[in-house]
Formats: sequence, C-alpha cells, structure tokens
Amino acid sequence: MKAVKHGILILVVILGALIPASHALRWQGPPSALAWLVPVLFLFTRREFVRRICQILMLAGVLVTVDSMVQFIAARQAMGVAWHGLAWILSGAALLSALAAWALEHPLFAASRKPAQAGPSTTGASFFASVFAFAGLGLVQIKVANPMLLAERFLPGAGWLEAALLALYAGFVAEALGAPGRSSRVRRRIWGLFSLVFFGQLTLGLAGFERFLMTGTLHLPVPALIVAGPLYRGAGFFMLILFGVTVLLAGPAWCSHLCYIGAWDSASAFRKKHPAPVPIWPAWMRPARIVLAGLVFAAALLLRMLGAPVHWAVLSGAGFGLLGVAVMVFVSRRVGVMAHCSGFCPMGLLSGLLGKLSPWRLTIRSGCSQCGACSAVCRYDALRPDDLAAKRPGISCSLCLDCLERCPRSEMRLTLFGREAFGKVPARLFFAGLLAALHAIFLGVARI
Repeated sequence: MKAVKHGILILVVILGALIPASHALRWQGPPSALAWLVPVLFLFTRREFVRRICQILMLAGVLVTVDSMVQFIAARQAMGVAWHGLAWILSGAALLSALAAWALEHPLFAASRKPAQAGPSTTGASFFASVFAFAGLGLVQIKVANPMLLAERFLPGAGWLEAALLALYAGFVAEALGAPGRSSRVRRRIWGLFSLVFFGQLTLGLAGFERFLMTGTLHLPVPALIVAGPLYRGAGFFMLILFGVTVLLAGPAWCSHLCYIGAWDSASAFRKKHPAPVPIWPAWMRPARIVLAGLVFAAALLLRMLGAPVHWAVLSGAGFGLLGVAVMVFVSRRVGVMAHCSGFCPMGLLSGLLGKLSPWRLTIRSGCSQCGACSAVCRYDALRPDDLAAKRPGISCSLCLDCLERCPRSEMRLTLFGREAFGKVPARLFFAGLLAALHAIFLGVARI
C-alpha cells in the first residue's frame, strides 16, 4: 500500500511538471519546455532547495495554465465555437499542478541531512542563489537583443534551458561554499572553472567560432583594461558596469571569486603550501600600489588625448598584462602570496576601495590575541600585525574568507550591515549564496 501511495505521489509530481512544460512546448519550443522539467529531474538529489524550487514551478504552472485557458477561451468565443469543455479540461490541469505542489510536502521528497552536515542549514543560501541566478540570467535573456547566453546563440529558446541549469548549479555551489571546512577548496575550484570557461571561449572565438565571443570586437583579457579600455576608447562600458555592480553587491570578493585572471595568481601562490611569514613586503609597497594604478589609468587617458594609434594602446595593454603574468610566475609562486592581485593589479586596489561601499565587512573582534593564525593562511597580504592591531584587514583583503575557520578564538567574523547573523543563519551563508549566484551569472554572460 505504501509503494502504491508513493507511486501516486511521484506520478502527480511528474504530471504537474509536464503540464506547464507542454504549454512552453506549444508557445516557445522544446528547449523552453525542458527548462521547466530540469528542477524536477534533480529531485533525486534530495536537496531541500530543489524541492522548494519545484514547488514554486508547480504554482507557476497553475498561472501558466490559467493564462493559456483564458487565451484559448477568448479565441473560441471569437470564432463562435463551444469552449466550456476546454475550460473544464484546463481547470483540471491547473488543479493538478497545484496538487503537485502540495504532494512535494510529503516526506518522500524531503531532504535527509547527514551527520557530516552538522551546523546551520545551507538551504536558504542555496535557494537564494538559484533564484538570484535565474532572475539575473532571465533578465539578460529577455532584455538583451543580441543573445548573450551561449546556448541561445546555437538554438533559439535554449537560453532558458541554460539559465535553469546554471541556476541549479548555483544552488549546489552555495551549499558547498557554506559547508564548514570546504569553502576554501570549493572557492578555488569554481574560480578555476570560470577562468577555464572564460579563456576556453576566447580560444574558440580566436579559432574562428565567433559565436563564442560577445561581439565581433576583440579586447585584451587584462583586468586593468576594464577601466583603462573605456578611458582610451570612450566606449565599451559593459565589463566596467558588470565590475561595478558586482563590487557594490559583494565588495572586494570580485577579486577572490570572479576575476578571470585572479585564478591564475591563486594557482601560482598555492604552489607553495604556506605563504611566507608576514610582513612580506616593506611598508612603502601599499602606497606604491596606489601610484601604479594611477599611472596605468592616466596612461590610458593620455593615449586617447594624444590620438595614439590603436596598436600603441594594444601593445601597452599586452605588455602590462604580460608583466602581470611574470609577477605571478616569479613572485607569487615563490612567496606563496598573490602578489599580482594584492600588489600589482589596479583592479584589485579599485575593488578594495569601492568595496567600502558594500555592506559586507570582515571584522576582527576585541578578543583577538594577534596570534597570527589567520595571517598564516592569508594569500592577499591583508592581515599584517598592524592590521590585526587596528582590528581590520588591509585594503588588499578580498573577502576570500580562508581565514575565518583558522582563528582559534573565532574572533573573525563576516558581517552584513554590521550583523553577524540573521536569526540562526550566519551572514557567511548569505554571502555564499550571493557569490554562488554571481559565479553562475558570470559563467553565462562573461566573455570577451
């Protein structure tokens, strides 16, 4: 009897998903129909955030069915043909989708937490990441005339399928980032994945597959050119806007999670198991970094004012980029600290400064004994003795959060609007959800 009941519940859920998918198939084609079904296919993972997303989709299916019913009835009335039977059929279909949402409340579909998952639940962070990612990618799919999502460029309507898959991926990433003891390793892996996808698309584009490029105009993949490029050209602000919005949302975490070049510096620095003891650089290095950034941006503006040929600008940008790679290879790798990101790249400095406008803060509480445990794992040269004494990280802090779990007194906390937690949910989990969503969005839209 129990098996029969479970079979009926599963059948109701499947039919509840197939009904809105059938409407999408009729109006938009197979890829959009598959987008409706993707979350249901992931119910087997027994993740609570997947179940909640499926419930929302079932309820959205009710609205889609009712909307279709209204349109069909209006069409039949205009033609003067009977419509009552159709109304009853579609009303039953809408009711079935509603029943599917209710059926998902059954323990059969509930998530099971393992003992290793002790600690605050990551369900909220994963749910938020999925919804945020889908909303962002959906907005791009709807508003941008030239298809931005790669799948849409190969098959009309497939952008929605890509958005659905990336949204679910964001949920799983948020879960992994929020898990105790795993965040540092997961961060570096997804960061490396983004860099691989970014430069993989660039390589394919250069090989002649232009669909893998954002436009037909090629730009050098050097982070400093996010600002220097528009200063020279007076146009091409997409990457600058994307950078600015990201920093306002997530602070300097752009540097430790989303920069396509930063993953290279991370890989170089982590070739050395432990960073060199602090202080690594002399005190004058921090102000020198400001001077370097000013010179780079001033040079771009000067080239524009002088009417310098494009090839001069290209050679200057390429030379600066190659110098940055040399810093990664010969300095970061030797000292175990991300010298390019924390001392050379102008965007790292700009990210740290603009990050002050973000509501996220890494705080060092008054009980800090300055033992240096956090400094021993910091790859951004942001936790020098003077930083710990001042109870705040240095400007090169990228909110990578590798230091949080290394503090033996738990005196380091991530805060949002000055709060360490909201109810029983630490701010760190909200941060994990936000960064997972941004990572998924960048995977979908960030290309040259």
